Amino acid sequence: MLAVLDRWWGGLKGEAGVIERALLLPRLYFQHFTTTSFLVERSDGELSAFLVGFMSQSEPEIAYVHFVGVDPALHGQGLGRALYRAFFALVRAHGRRYVHCITSPENTASQAFHTRLGFTAAPTQPDYDGPGLDRVAFTVDLGRYPTRPAHRLRVLDGVLALEHHPELHEPPDDDWLALVRAPEGLTVIRSADSSPSSTDHWIALYDADPNHGLDEPGLLAAVLTPLARAGIPVFSASTYHADLVLVPAQRRDQALS
Repeated sequence: MLAVLDRWWGGLKGEAGVIERALLLPRLYFQHFTTTSFLVERSDGELSAFLVGFMSQSEPEIAYVHFVGVDPALHGQGLGRALYRAFFALVRAHGRRYVHCITSPENTASQAFHTRLGFTAAPTQPDYDGPGLDRVAFTVDLGRYPTRPAHRLRVLDGVLALEHHPELHEPPDDDWLALVRAPEGLTVIRSADSSPSSTDHWIALYDADPNHGLDEPGLLAAVLTPLARAGIPVFSASTYHADLVLVPAQRRDQALS
């Protein structure tokens, strides 16, 4: 992130702005807020966009967006909006109603973006972050927006196995649940009973209310986040309409809890 800040912000506020932006991303954000933050990368690993956010420790209804960036070459493609919607969905699932954030008075593009998202701006607050560091504070009330229907997960019958095939040829049989192609080879998800080579067994959590489409980018994150917090390994495969999340069979009770 630090490598792209100056280029993406076009030297806003000169040398003082360079220092100010760098100080906004100390290591602690990457150590302690990874489950409420998001990255978007190109296929070659180059950063396209990011959002660093967290849920307030002292205000149980509030979440906070600390820093957001989108490659200027990708402006207007909805990346920023998708990141915010993913964050909204995630914190809403944890009972947060309000999202706060700030920006500098000079960053008029950011002010316009947040206004389009439904944020309400307070008057510029002098010395908000210290002498000479004025800020515009924004708040959005997630309760103003209709709550999407709750999604239910069910456990698929049987125990599954994961197989990796370096070749990209499809298996000769049709006793598989899903195939995932990648440059490194083919991943096969099938019943453990029909897998001759697998030693790891998995159970599958499946979206019991499919057809959620692509307009709910936070849905999968809302499932994976609590599993990650519990230290449970996962393997996920998604279709256009639904998500399949595999967890180790021996961790079944913990995962479902």
